[in-house]
Amino acid sequence: MNTEPQWPQFAPLESRLDGTRDANGNDDAGERLAALKADLHEAKARLREVLEALADKYDISAKDVSYAIDGFADDMLAELVFGVERDLEQAVDDRASASVEARG
Repeated sequence: MNTEPQWPQFAPLESRLDGTRDANGNDDAGERLAALKADLHEAKARLREVLEALADKYDISAKDVSYAIDGFADDMLAELVFGVERDLEQAVDDRASASVEARG
């Protein structure tokens, strides 16, 4: 058993929202949704690194780390962003519907 965990060092999440405005100056919901999904993927990877460091210290199996990520962290992250993700998806759908209506 290791005495000190080797905690990972993280850089701040990049701002993926720079320049995500449409021609009218409004936020582009599609770009924001893509950025949110990318940030969720990054957050999950960072959680895995932290759990792996803890597992290394206490001799916890990689299988248990994967179970914690797949069984709990995915749900936690989904719960955290549910409202924002739903609103962005709705905005994308609304924009697509308005675009179809404007054409025909």
